[in-house]
Amino acid sequence: MLAVHCPRCGRPAPVSLASPDLMACAACHYRGPPPADASHGLRAAAHVLFQTDVRRRQLSEALRRTLATASRRHARLLVVFALAAVPVTGFCAVMLLGMWVSPNTEGNLVMGAMTVAAWLGTVGTGAAVLAFVRRRQRRIEEACAARPPAAPGEPAACHVCGAPLDGGDGGGGVIARCGFCAADNLVAPAVLERARARQVVLLRSFEQAVSAELAAFSRATSGAAAAVVAIALAVPAAVVVIAMIVVITAESRRVPADVTVRYVVVGTPVGQCVGKIAVRKDGSTVVLFSSFRRDELPEEQLIAPGSPIEDLAPGSFVGRAVTSTRGAGVVVEVFSSPLTGNTAEVRRDDGTSFNSSIAGLCLDARPAR
Repeated sequence: MLAVHCPRCGRPAPVSLASPDLMACAACHYRGPPPADASHGLRAAAHVLFQTDVRRRQLSEALRRTLATASRRHARLLVVFALAAVPVTGFCAVMLLGMWVSPNTEGNLVMGAMTVAAWLGTVGTGAAVLAFVRRRQRRIEEACAARPPAAPGEPAACHVCGAPLDGGDGGGGVIARCGFCAADNLVAPAVLERARARQVVLLRSFEQAVSAELAAFSRATSGAAAAVVAIALAVPAAVVVIAMIVVITAESRRVPADVTVRYVVVGTPVGQCVGKIAVRKDGSTVVLFSSFRRDELPEEQLIAPGSPIEDLAPGSFVGRAVTSTRGAGVVVEVFSSPLTGNTAEVRRDDGTSFNSSIAGLCLDARPAR
């Protein structure tokens, strides 16, 4: 708010570039000319104002529509993102349900993490865009809000020049254009109430105050669409990067093998292969192979009732020659990974190594009993 000290009581009183020779003090009811230096400063500020392009203090047609229909636009955005999240949420729910009911837990953490990341990417994008749009609108409203009336029944004043406003125009009563400087002002009651709470009295150079007001208006009303697009692209990318970091970090951790998991070697179309023993809810026993198994191996293999099962501990595979989808070699270590469960480190003949789930390895010969 442009203001000067009242010549009668000394309290700050609002002034306007439209009437540099007249001021009114609400405190002592003084009405008359302001101090001479203030009148000169107001005229100089008006000169600076009219040297700038009028479009710098006006809203584009798109922004006028946005501000006039803000609540409806927010509701539409919410509906759009909710509809976009429905298929992703359904897919994620099916994936998580399948992992929950499956007796094979190998690789579930990886799939679960990626499934949750996909859901968070969709929901996070919607939430970020909605939050950004709301925040952007508040910034524009703060930059364009008219000066609240000094008393009930009085008109609001232009946020740039301080001239009284007649009321809202084509923006559904939300936007009023100043008759003196042609600046656009938001005059919605809710906006004026927020403006009243943050109203600042400006007693410094009026020229600097007007220039600062124009700069703030320009910053708040430029680049809104580009920023929304940037947010919409950045959030999913950030979620993917974070998910990859989590997966890589978890994969690098090694803890002792889970000895409660038992394995068995069974005959398969590709030879004697290692599977994990699991019991279904109906009481039947199956051998589960890893999700990262060879294509020739089934997902699971039923063990006939009454068949003898000689289960093996994870450590019993150390020193055995094995083959997998990543090659052949000798198991040199077994450990547990947060992502893939019990894992074998296999060293190839050329000295290089790779990691593979124990379930799904195939042996050159049956391990010693």
